[in-house]
Amino acid sequence: MNPFDKFDRQNNILKGDLSTLTSSHIPENFPHRDRQIGLMVESLSSIMRDSRPSNLLLYGKTGTGKSSVTQYVISKLGEKAPNSILTCYLNCQTFDSPYSILINVARSISDVDSIPLSGWPLDRVYSELNTRIEKSKRYIVIILDEIDKLVEKNGGDSLYVILKAADESKNSKTSIIGITNDTSFTEKLDSRVKSRLNQESIIFPPYNASELKDILEPRVKDIIKENSIEEAAINLCAAIGAQEHGDARKAIDLMRIAIELAIRENSDCVTTSHVYKARDRLETDVLKETIRTLPTHTKIVILSCITASEINKTNMITGEIYANYKDICHDMKIPPVSSRRVSDLLSDLEEAGLITTTMKSLGRYGRTRFIQLNEKEKEMKKYLGEDEEMANFNFNRKSIQTRFGTNDPTEATLDKIISAKEEERPN
Repeated sequence: MNPFDKFDRQNNILKGDLSTLTSSHIPENFPHRDRQIGLMVESLSSIMRDSRPSNLLLYGKTGTGKSSVTQYVISKLGEKAPNSILTCYLNCQTFDSPYSILINVARSISDVDSIPLSGWPLDRVYSELNTRIEKSKRYIVIILDEIDKLVEKNGGDSLYVILKAADESKNSKTSIIGITNDTSFTEKLDSRVKSRLNQESIIFPPYNASELKDILEPRVKDIIKENSIEEAAINLCAAIGAQEHGDARKAIDLMRIAIELAIRENSDCVTTSHVYKARDRLETDVLKETIRTLPTHTKIVILSCITASEINKTNMITGEIYANYKDICHDMKIPPVSSRRVSDLLSDLEEAGLITTTMKSLGRYGRTRFIQLNEKEKEMKKYLGEDEEMANFNFNRKSIQTRFGTNDPTEATLDKIISAKEEERPN
């Protein structure tokens, strides 16, 4: 029997495509975003008068419609002036340097004699972009989604370079739309960048439950057969989305998964029960599940790191972690593994993203691996405390680092390394 056979049947719920309940779907109507759309249209309408529009900055929390509304407005502008506008959408989480952004803008204008992804000096890319802008004779709108990530990684000068490239073409037909959820974004920019940006700002407020219901209902109506979904299920999705800072994306994903669960169960109706199950699936904590499924000794190694980091977060070393690990094994009455095996387990934890390690040279004392926990140390400690295997561990115990009576972490660490090296010497 093929395991997919049980799903090879006509479902009783769907009449349309579930893709309308994905974040990539751009609807024809955006309930409760008329004001934001109107402001964007007013600004970009300058192109219809053969005038360069202002730069725009769109602010709002995740799931408030910034990116979707931008794509919708730009698509409508393209319909109205198909030969006058060229757009380039870039997410600054992916394209996070001035070089990569300028290259992709240049390529969107013309892919002839394409610029290499690396190897050119920035000033050559800059010059090539200006040449292509002049030759295009079109209005160019550069959309920088999560623009704050660009500045966060590269500083304000990175944005200055892009703004300068947009401003310095002879016909000056290039504008930028920046999208961010950081309301203090411009406060982090120096006066030179602010002057170049010279933007109009548009705020996208969070949705409430009633507004989220207005977003969900037309989408659901288009894909679900009549009387095949409870109104209470839609209300619940909207309410959960409203609790998540008015996140429409969360509400839409929740609705889609609830419908998929109802189809898998061969149910005739999507109910609140399916919504609750969908919420549980969405909210499955990856970190919690990762820690829960780790082998016992790997969990103890994490405990060793946590207890050691409570004294010194940045100068933990492998030997210290192992000594702490053996103490915890003794407390829990579990036979310890070798130091080499613990070193391998630390490498596994680094691959899983739970710790980071750095090799540093200490001169004649050789190279030593320093260990640091990731930013979710509190969550890891909490999940380990909830683990049945770790129930016998006293989470209030002090780290082995308290044996060292110095207030200087670097000095203490160096003392420990020297002592360990001297102990390793043959008699």
